[in-house]
Amino acid sequence: MDADRLIYTVIRKRYRIVRFLGSGAFGDTYLAEDLDLPSYPKCVVKQLKPKTSEQEVLLVARRLFESEAEFLYRLGQLSKQIPKLFAHFEENDEFYLVQEFVDGDNLAAEIIPGNKWSEGEVIKLLQEILEVLAVVHQQNIIHRDIKPQNLMRRREDGKIVLIDFGAVKEIKGLAANIQGQVTSTIVIGSNGYMPNEQANSKPRLCSDIYAVGVIGIQALTGKLPKDFQEDPSNGEIIWRNEANVSNKLANVLTKMVRYNFSQRYQTASEALQALNSISPVLSKSITWWKFPYRRKVLVVTGVGAGMLVLASFTLLSIKTTENFTQLPCDAEPSLFSLPALPDEAYTMHIDGSKYHGYLVQNQKLTGKGTLLFKSGNRYDGELKNGQRDGCGRYSFLAETISHQYYIGQYVNDKPEGRGRLRWKNGNEYRGDFKDGKCEGYGVFEFANGSSKSGVWQKGNLLAEKIISCD
Repeated sequence: MDADRLIYTVIRKRYRIVRFLGSGAFGDTYLAEDLDLPSYPKCVVKQLKPKTSEQEVLLVARRLFESEAEFLYRLGQLSKQIPKLFAHFEENDEFYLVQEFVDGDNLAAEIIPGNKWSEGEVIKLLQEILEVLAVVHQQNIIHRDIKPQNLMRRREDGKIVLIDFGAVKEIKGLAANIQGQVTSTIVIGSNGYMPNEQANSKPRLCSDIYAVGVIGIQALTGKLPKDFQEDPSNGEIIWRNEANVSNKLANVLTKMVRYNFSQRYQTASEALQALNSISPVLSKSITWWKFPYRRKVLVVTGVGAGMLVLASFTLLSIKTTENFTQLPCDAEPSLFSLPALPDEAYTMHIDGSKYHGYLVQNQKLTGKGTLLFKSGNRYDGELKNGQRDGCGRYSFLAETISHQYYIGQYVNDKPEGRGRLRWKNGNEYRGDFKDGKCEGYGVFEFANGSSKSGVWQKGNLLAEKIISCD
């Protein structure tokens, strides 16, 4: 059946499916709402269905499902950087996991082909990954599918969250042969990040270490794993000549990705200890804020009175582009092309504002239309119950206003979500908004092409109050 068949249905009389998120070797993933809790918080529902419904297969699937659910529940209790397991159940010979929803972007939004990271950035990233992976390895559990897409940068605090453990994916590939023996027909892992022993269905803890090392080399070289060259004599990855990196880090990465698993670091804790031994100076003198948008802010300790002063910003040469961050409203250009006004107009407020569009739902404005304000400003976009709600473009046409336009999401008549705010002087902010102000991750790009990025709060860039969205 089509993956969208569950949309708007309620499973287990509690979880309402609202959106299809993706499909993989393990099954389908959906965004859902928990109807048993106030405000219907979001959660993730993963549906797993064996290839066949033979009783032998279902018995093995049920046993594997229970075992893996126990692992996931335990891991979620041990670390805030592993999604919590809220529920697991079986309906109509299909298995479901309900997990914590992680609001953020995966590392594929950070590690972009063609962009080479600095050594300091890579060390910090590897430390972040290995810290959470160490919790998993301490339980003697192998993730089996470490890759950028399974590492989320949580929007709330910028921490790495490890998702999509590979073990439970075996359920999808279970099948019985003619002798009635049940085995898994799929290899768990992803090409490029999966070492030789894992491809032969003999994964070890150090198989995860190989994948983390590949991610580090990928960030340093700006190349995808499929483009890595290998030494035909021993299967080792050839990469050292393509990165500007110290021998210390190069030696650590080389050991992480050894073809022979016995020559690698055997656990995440062991690899983390090796990394920490080469980075104490970096960690003491520099505070890094890492974001999904590949910008960085550098702060050092100043002299006198114990005050922190901003010493410098390291700016990437890459300019902010349309794909800098996914702005959902950019995908609807027809909404913001300032079309000709519809024939009918309705007076909205006593100030003389006009609405051009269609009145629906008991004479409350809901749908798409155009608002013309007495000030001269104009809104083109979506409305709900008389308020701007959804995607829209607000054009500041009055000469006395310094802004040029805002394109993005609205909630309750205010910018909220992701959007783009542009000034008439050429400056531009792209990122998160809340209650009408820059709030969350974002980049402020100046008209001269330079930019500064970080976490914004109430319209100001943290650690530098000079930069403001107001």
